Amino acid sequence: MASQTRSTPLIEKQKQAITRNFNLVASGYDNPAQRYFPMCADRMAEYLKPKPGNRVLDIATGTGMVATAMAQAVLPGGRVQGIDLSSGMLDKAFENLTKLGLNNIDLHEMDAEKLDFKSNYFDYASCGFGIFFLSDMHASLKEWLRVLKPNGRLMFTTFEASAFGKLITIFIEQLAEFDVVIDTSKERLSNMQACESYLEQAGYTDIQIHSEQLGYHLKKEDEWWEIIMNSALRGFVTQLDVMQFAQFRSRHLDEIRKLMTDQGIWLDVNVIFSTGKKPTE
Repeated sequence: MASQTRSTPLIEKQKQAITRNFNLVASGYDNPAQRYFPMCADRMAEYLKPKPGNRVLDIATGTGMVATAMAQAVLPGGRVQGIDLSSGMLDKAFENLTKLGLNNIDLHEMDAEKLDFKSNYFDYASCGFGIFFLSDMHASLKEWLRVLKPNGRLMFTTFEASAFGKLITIFIEQLAEFDVVIDTSKERLSNMQACESYLEQAGYTDIQIHSEQLGYHLKKEDEWWEIIMNSALRGFVTQLDVMQFAQFRSRHLDEIRKLMTDQGIWLDVNVIFSTGKKPTE
């Protein structure tokens, strides 16, 4: 039975806004400019090392990148449960899994803070770049611990504070000129110490944290715009009216173009990989 986390109208409104945004970006989420997502998914499977026959929960599964990597690793006999609040992302995930011919993944529209799974069920749980969208990360980590078997392991990924570097700095500064403010004070687990602390407080043991650079050069500034319009960043620019949107896009890409070098525009994607184990009872 799922543990109960307190919900308020404000929290529900925030969840609905996040869900709407991801429904909007679902069709373009797998675009090549965002190839750090599948790269990271492969790394997660390599580090967790699920075995044939294992049960895996993939939280905030999105278009199924991590779920796919895990599903291939647990064959034969293993199964992955992928959950997400965005029906648009789940539809895209189903499309991707069908193309790959994978039949050992089940997809569920489910709240990551209120899991509909029994306790001590999964061998592994994964969450790629999803935990910082949750209203209560502490409670969520405890809920994920509940559904893991003793000695079961969780891995989640977050972005290091330095990720996206000058690109995101320019984005935030220019949006502020249009009175769209991004709250940079919200805890996003953007350093290894914070990740370790959250896992410890939730009751995980054998905690291992490391970071890895998965960055690359974009060929042109338009690829950065592809990332903006097909990721969570879209939720900020869609607050602009039609005229403001056009002005912002023009000004922003003009500024991003100045970062071009002979190699392209560097996209810093420094990723934190955090793992913890459920202690034996």
